[in-house]
Amino acid sequence: MRKYDPVEEMSLLLKARLEDWRLLNKGPAYQCKPLVTVTREPGSGGESIAEKIAAELGMHLYNWELVERIARDASVDAQLVSKLEEDPATVFDDYLGDLVSEYKREYRFSSEKYLDSLKRVLLAIAVPGNAVIVGRGSNFFLPQDNKIGLCLVAPLSVRIENVTKELGLTDKEARKHISKLEAEHRKLAKKYFQADVRDPDNYHLVVNTTLIKPETIVQMVRLLIQESNEAKQET
Repeated sequence: MRKYDPVEEMSLLLKARLEDWRLLNKGPAYQCKPLVTVTREPGSGGESIAEKIAAELGMHLYNWELVERIARDASVDAQLVSKLEEDPATVFDDYLGDLVSEYKREYRFSSEKYLDSLKRVLLAIAVPGNAVIVGRGSNFFLPQDNKIGLCLVAPLSVRIENVTKELGLTDKEARKHISKLEAEHRKLAKKYFQADVRDPDNYHLVVNTTLIKPETIVQMVRLLIQESNEAKQET
């Protein structure tokens, strides 16, 4: 039996949706607008940089709004979506959830249902494009030729300092907080996409935010989008 590949499925679905979009709305020569996915290390300043990219390039930012859209699609509470993202269920958890769903409503939202809703939400965003998507495995779900994958990193000492200031934590608490989030990100990418979030081969651009100014990062992304558009026009 062939192994399920969510990226391959998304690529085929996205291609079909884009063809429908071109024919029904924009004409056969229409090219979808740019899409940027932002993966970030906790404390690297990724959220603020994503906001800057969206604002300066005139794109829509999807961060926590994604949780709300997934919740609406799945008809569940947004807190339940956040909980599943923080601690992706194992196969046994999903199986157990199906068994007890008649008695405990919170178990009805399995990781499979989460993945289905995430797929539909990302498709709805990706077809028109012109969006910056923060996290949620979007970099791994969307094909490389349909997006610009950006990964933002920083030295641990800098990230600890940033988190202590942002959340009012001690250095020890900040280190623990960062470690917890990193574990969640790795688990999410591995469970749903069989990917290593730390592998630079998964991204178009990996940037150390302590060495490169946000303004420069925006210009780099702008250039990558321009080159991507030119390449699509040539094909």
